[in-house]
Amino acid sequence: MIRKRISSILITLLCTLTIGAQQPKGLKKLRAAQVAVLAYTADGTLQQGQGTLISEDGILVTQYDVMKNATRAVVIDATGTEHPVTEILGANSAYNLVRMRMEMGKKKMTYLNITPQQPSEQTQVYIMPSEKADKSVPCTVDTVIHVETFGTEFKYLTLAHEINSRQANSPVLDQDGLLIGFVQLAIKEGNPSYVIDANYAASLDIKVMDAGNADLNSIRIPKSLPEDENDALSFIYLSGKRDTAQYMNYINRFIDLHPTSTAGHTMKAEQQVQMGQYAQAESTYENAFKQEGVKADELHYSLSKVIYGLNMSTGYQQYEDWNIERALSEAEKADSISPQPTYDLQQAHCLYALKRYEEAGEKFMLLTQTNLRTPELFMYAAQCKQKSQADNAQVIALMDSALNCFSKPYPVAAANIILLRAKTLAESEKYREAIAGYNDFEHLSGSNVTANFYYEREQMEIKCRMYAQALNDIEKAIKLAPDEPVLYAEAAALNYRVGQNEQAITLAQQAITMSDDFADAHRILGVCLIEKGDKAEARKHLLRAKELGDKLAESILQKTTE
Repeated sequence: MIRKRISSILITLLCTLTIGAQQPKGLKKLRAAQVAVLAYTADGTLQQGQGTLISEDGILVTQYDVMKNATRAVVIDATGTEHPVTEILGANSAYNLVRMRMEMGKKKMTYLNITPQQPSEQTQVYIMPSEKADKSVPCTVDTVIHVETFGTEFKYLTLAHEINSRQANSPVLDQDGLLIGFVQLAIKEGNPSYVIDANYAASLDIKVMDAGNADLNSIRIPKSLPEDENDALSFIYLSGKRDTAQYMNYINRFIDLHPTSTAGHTMKAEQQVQMGQYAQAESTYENAFKQEGVKADELHYSLSKVIYGLNMSTGYQQYEDWNIERALSEAEKADSISPQPTYDLQQAHCLYALKRYEEAGEKFMLLTQTNLRTPELFMYAAQCKQKSQADNAQVIALMDSALNCFSKPYPVAAANIILLRAKTLAESEKYREAIAGYNDFEHLSGSNVTANFYYEREQMEIKCRMYAQALNDIEKAIKLAPDEPVLYAEAAALNYRVGQNEQAITLAQQAITMSDDFADAHRILGVCLIEKGDKAEARKHLLRAKELGDKLAESILQKTTE
């Protein structure tokens, strides 16, 4: 019991040694590692704090509170020299820490080395005064009363006393002047303060999924990229393009880190093109080609796709020789350096755009024998045949090959191919086969069919004398497009054909109400009224149709007056 009391007294004495105690080695020099941090938000608000240099290349640790919402920041060193903050390397709001890099000057700067051995309980530690304090002010001496481990390897220390709020994030040293950690203020007034392991602060970095990290994204200063090339690309992709300046900053940093990667140069050029900066984009490619070790074939392919995409977009005003011929040339250059099916595919698309359909079709068919074999390749080849005025039988055969790439029952992905095949069959007047294709498409597409779909099928059903089905389809079309007068006129004509004259009259009148200058509707109504025996009213509508240029109405009028 006596020993315990003596021990507690000794601890108490140690805990009260705040000034006048022995100080760390080289303290006067070490204090130069403390710097002032001035951060500015978008509206110009100044946020001030202190930081600690922990490496010779300008890496420092500061408070998250200071950097939150900052769009720029500067560091003022012990000599009063300003250093812009160039990038954020990591952040954690829970521990109020940010690791970042500042721009270095010509002179070497003092920094703190991290201790290889964290202190144990009852060890005396030294808290540096605030960087604003007079250099004659000694360290505050305190005692570690508890040590916790977190993250498998890092330490979290409890001090005996509460540290002044002005010393938040102040460096904590051992007797040898080595950095132990940084002050964490007491959670509740009157409680002891804590020390977060400097090794943890030094480990703060940026990983792929940090693209969505709220702590990091609240700091509007550029972030560093993950070291791994693929991780860096993923980070940029996940960060998005909403902030154009930040996006370009990431890309430029990526290019600096990975100059031989075509991905960085391509992303930069594509962004410049999106901004209408065609000359800058071309310059980006020119500089990329000069990089030793870069894959020239990939760059030629990338340039081909960029130019092709521009020419396929609406509103593009041609820049110099950035036309489809240039896109084809770049794809050919890529293929000559390193033959790849993807380069052949790009050539095929360019040839199609140039209306060189036979050449394009040949390339698409050759590609069906490669690992790129897809239903789309057969459909591209089919389109080339159509454009070349080939027999529809050849076109349908290619569409059949496209469908054979799928297993039965056909998936939704096959729906558009089935529909295009059915339309081609209709052009060949194979209406019943075409209707079967339309039925298959409807089954796969469910409720995603349009009024025009039902109208087209109705037309084919009439040719096959499938009047009940046709009536059903034109009704469906009207439900989907109730403001389309053509559909009412078509329904009127069909009802007249099947002997439902009164219904036909009603539908024709509805079409005219929607569009009085619709000649077909006036003619159909005129014919229906003749059938009804109202020749005077019929004549009025037929004359109106004639006025609108309907030759058939004129012929009907002649017959009715004979």
